[in-house]
Amino acid sequence: MIRAILSALLLALGPGAAVASPADLATIERECGKRLNLPPDGCACIGAKAAKLKDGQQAFIAAALAKDKATQQSIMQNLTVAELTEAGMFMTQAPSQCAKGE
Repeated sequence: MIRAILSALLLALGPGAAVASPADLATIERECGKRLNLPPDGCACIGAKAAKLKDGQQAFIAAALAKDKATQQSIMQNLTVAELTEAGMFMTQAPSQCAKGE
C-alpha cells in the first residue's frame, strides 16, 4: 500500500520534478558556513528556516549554495515565479536574521 502511494506521488510530480531530501537541508547547512560565513549556530538557524520552505525551494537553495548551476536551472523549471521569489527572499533575509539570532 505504501509503495503504491509513493509510486502515485512520484508519477504526480512528473519527470524532473524537484524533491528535497534530508541531503538538501544538510547541503544548505554545510554550504552555509562556506558561502555565507555564518557560525555553526547561524547555519543551524538557516537549516531550520529552510525546512519550512517547499521541497523544490529547498532543493533550489541547496543547488544555489553549492554553486551547481545545472541543477539550479533544472529546478527553476519546476517552480512558480512566486516560489522562486520566495526562495530569493529567503536567500537575502534568512542569513541576516540568523546572524542577528532571529
